[in-house]
Amino acid sequence: MTQEIQIQFDVERNEKIRHDKICPTFTFIICKPGKEMQVIRKLQTLKSVKEIQQTHGRYDILVKLENMTETELRETINKEILHMDGVLSVMNLASACAA
Repeated sequence: MTQEIQIQFDVERNEKIRHDKICPTFTFIICKPGKEMQVIRKLQTLKSVKEIQQTHGRYDILVKLENMTETELRETINKEILHMDGVLSVMNLASACAA
């Protein structure tokens, strides 16, 4: 395989990988009163969680999720975060990525 063909192959492969993953998603979590730290500790164990902020106002916790496909994101939110003891509800905000 010539170097030019290999480079084109790598570019196409990287484009496919980039399109398979979605842009960062921010998840706003409302917790049961007094359960915020328990939820934060559980969130810290998830590999897709890149940042956690405890907040004041309507939501108790802001979580930044990265490097996931749409399917992985749905499963993480629906099967892991929503089922954590202490979580009442979530609201998700997917960021818009520049091409």
